[in-house]
Amino acid sequence: METMRDLNPTEMKLLDLLGENPEYTNKELTALIGLKNPSYISTLKTQLEDKHYLVGPYAQSDYGRIFQNRLRKAIVIVLFERSYQEIALILESIRCFSYLYPIEERFFKGYIMGIFDSDTEGIIHIFDYLKKEGIIFHYELYEQEYKTHVLTPSFFHNSEKSTFVPVLHNLCADTPIPDLEFGSFSGISLSQPEQILISYFEQGIWKLTQIMETEREKGQFYTYAEWKAAKDRLRFYECIHPVCDIFPLPTMDCAHFFLFIRTHDLTTTKKIIFNFGKDARLYRKVFLWTSYKTSTPYGVIYCISHPEFTIRLLRQLDMYEEIEDMKFFVIRKEFSLWRGKSIVMHRYGAHTHTLYYPYTEYLNQIKALIEEDRCPPLSLHMEK
Repeated sequence: METMRDLNPTEMKLLDLLGENPEYTNKELTALIGLKNPSYISTLKTQLEDKHYLVGPYAQSDYGRIFQNRLRKAIVIVLFERSYQEIALILESIRCFSYLYPIEERFFKGYIMGIFDSDTEGIIHIFDYLKKEGIIFHYELYEQEYKTHVLTPSFFHNSEKSTFVPVLHNLCADTPIPDLEFGSFSGISLSQPEQILISYFEQGIWKLTQIMETEREKGQFYTYAEWKAAKDRLRFYECIHPVCDIFPLPTMDCAHFFLFIRTHDLTTTKKIIFNFGKDARLYRKVFLWTSYKTSTPYGVIYCISHPEFTIRLLRQLDMYEEIEDMKFFVIRKEFSLWRGKSIVMHRYGAHTHTLYYPYTEYLNQIKALIEEDRCPPLSLHMEK
């Protein structure tokens, strides 16, 4: 499977190591792989980025450490009959969204949307309005009260090439579960450079020289030493954690899907989502999301895999009596419909250590958009 276009062993070893530790130096990677020239590692990284196997490093932020108020993500699954482009234009008016993925549904079009949440009720008011006005048909809201955990593909397992299509056995077996709790508030008051860095780091812009040059064009004249001190302080207070996104195949050749799993208890759910695809060539982001409507926790996996894996996936999972509910959403490959952006920090209060978003303002913008769409052009009024 996928042998003609596949990576060579050196590239695979490099990706395994970057998944293990994105901050290995080129010198360390050279020694671990068994090469002689550290500069060749930079060449390999660039080639893997160009082949769409590697993105990063970027930063995951621990919002519990950064903000004194509760800031998490709300995830909304939206179903509708209008065009994707039309709904995306409306949903993007929620300026604090994180991502917007179009999903395959049997009878309706759909999006999965991540939103930075400082007031869940404010978000609900927006989607209740959209449903009342007939803009969307249905929505489900989930709250993410835990950190996201990234699991990169394994290219080698026990000195053998890892499989693209693992057999999903022993999902309920005991396995190490990482700490998913957000940290407690660190007491940090973010400086302007630190606020700016968090946004850049989350979108995968990690090089301080690149950030410094971009910000100078915007009139922010901080020195490299000031940017470096800001980054070091964020690391010291454990506000950010570097990760790489590593893909089993070039992203455009992969299947992308969300898998929701609910079992009779959270311990079993955690075992399943962390055993899922272990030691295989799959990229996984693992979440714990709670249904706002039922207060039921779900283990959720955002998986990027070989397309063949999805053919056998649900049949294998159906064999587990422990799984009481399962939802499966395939993300459409029209990348032009995808949206993603970093956390918006300009409303951060340095004195209060808080970040709140104006959901009423977003709702008013959406109402204005919808009213404008319903209002006929002035020329039609004149013709009457």
